[in-house]
Amino acid sequence: MLELDGMNEDSLTDMLKVSFSWENWTAILEISDKLFELAVLTYGSRQQGAKKPYLKKNIAYYLGYSLCMKGIAYQKLGNLAESRKCIGLYSDMSWVKNLDHEAYAEVEYYKNIAIANTFVIDLLEGKVEVLADYVEFIRTGDKEELLACLITVLESAIKYNFSIDWVLDEFHDQLKELSCREKQEDIRYYIDYMHLSAIYLYKREKIHDAINLTLYILVISSKLYDGTGFRKIVSFYEHIRSHASAEQQESYQNIMKNILEREFLKDEKGDLVINSRIVD
Repeated sequence: MLELDGMNEDSLTDMLKVSFSWENWTAILEISDKLFELAVLTYGSRQQGAKKPYLKKNIAYYLGYSLCMKGIAYQKLGNLAESRKCIGLYSDMSWVKNLDHEAYAEVEYYKNIAIANTFVIDLLEGKVEVLADYVEFIRTGDKEELLACLITVLESAIKYNFSIDWVLDEFHDQLKELSCREKQEDIRYYIDYMHLSAIYLYKREKIHDAINLTLYILVISSKLYDGTGFRKIVSFYEHIRSHASAEQQESYQNIMKNILEREFLKDEKGDLVINSRIVD
């Protein structure tokens, strides 16, 4: 059990974002429940005219965000039925009253996200017939959600072994623009997308391309300091290592050597800083 008492909605939201980066889905379930509970209490007290504590966002945001993150956690843990229940809860937050313009926009946002995430659950359950409708939703939706949407398409294609080449081709140019992100959650999405793309190529028997992409992701994930992605990609390379050419195996060794040398030099610089402080 996490120690969550005494935290406000903003602190819990920050914890959820960190837990997402680390893919700690069980922690997300616990934090989401606490955030929802606290947000409901704050909403109730405000409805009764109590003094409003300062929060960075409006109350509809915390209510929707907690339910959405809980649904994602259940999805990642493979409990699609519970994930679908969460989607149903934030698809209709009409019970939230006295909304200002900002809060109303949040309610509409989560209503829209619920449509997308219903497609997600359908695809992960193998309902491939909804793919065309989902792609149409992606075309007209928020471009900030593109990576997350395509990750779902890849996961479904990998699990149920069908081709999505036409989908990846359509969004190829847009994905190029998303290759350099600064926020940690965006980095996680990008690395996961590339990692799943490599697995997809492998499943489609494009082994050489899959290994080349894996080598590329190793470099990118280390430069972006995405430890979660890096560990998954190393594990995947080890799984397919026997298919690698001599040249690809040499590239892998060189990449790992460069990463280790870079980390060693960084540690050495850290020691020098500490030593200079001691001398001063």
